[in-house]
Amino acid sequence: MDKWVGKIALVTGASAGIGQDLALALADAGMKVVGIARRVEMVEALVGKVTGTGQIFGRKCDVSNEEELLQTFSWIREELGGVDVLVCNAGVFRCNFLTQSDSVDFRDTFNVNVVGTCICIREAVKDMKERGGPGHIFIVNSILGKRIPDVSVPMYGAYPASKFALTGLADVLRKEMMFFQLPVRVTSIHPGMVQTDMIKVFDSALAQRLPKLNVADITSNVLHCLSAPMDVHIDELTVMPGMVPASQQ
Repeated sequence: MDKWVGKIALVTGASAGIGQDLALALADAGMKVVGIARRVEMVEALVGKVTGTGQIFGRKCDVSNEEELLQTFSWIREELGGVDVLVCNAGVFRCNFLTQSDSVDFRDTFNVNVVGTCICIREAVKDMKERGGPGHIFIVNSILGKRIPDVSVPMYGAYPASKFALTGLADVLRKEMMFFQLPVRVTSIHPGMVQTDMIKVFDSALAQRLPKLNVADITSNVLHCLSAPMDVHIDELTVMPGMVPASQQ
């Protein structure tokens, strides 16, 4: 991680779960981390928890609001010089049958999960090009962006469609970085179920039965990708929870 010490990272959805853990880990590794979220006070609470040489800056921002996103990138450019590492982590999941969902749920899902990610990537690549690299973009996707598991009550709504869109987005982005010859790596991470607030929308009995990852499992994989030599591109990671033997439960 030495090559990233002092560099600027932007983490979306940094108020809880994966985003919160990642923001703290990157700051502990020596990066200056801008964590954005609607609940900015939860990001600001991390400032005093940094044990490494980096810093955390909390910014209130709704990723579905383009004006707020552009203001955030403008602030980063003016105060810190631009973004070197982008972690697109913010997401929403409206648990319902697709055929019984409200139109507002469709719009919210795609505005946060897809459109907000597109805007963040566009603006971050501007910075990475201006700064000359290296850069790294992470898209925190989902196993639902690769396949739809069979469950007894398939209340996935539009969420998998938004994640499949991110899978295509990442592939296009990699080709663009090669076309423009920019030293920017793109990594998609597809976790299985992670123990975060998002799974509270599931039936509690079902969620308790299923094996789950911890947020630290995702953080360790992001750090692994960042630590790889610059000529090593880890395009995609699928991270699934394993079954814990009864003797270890």
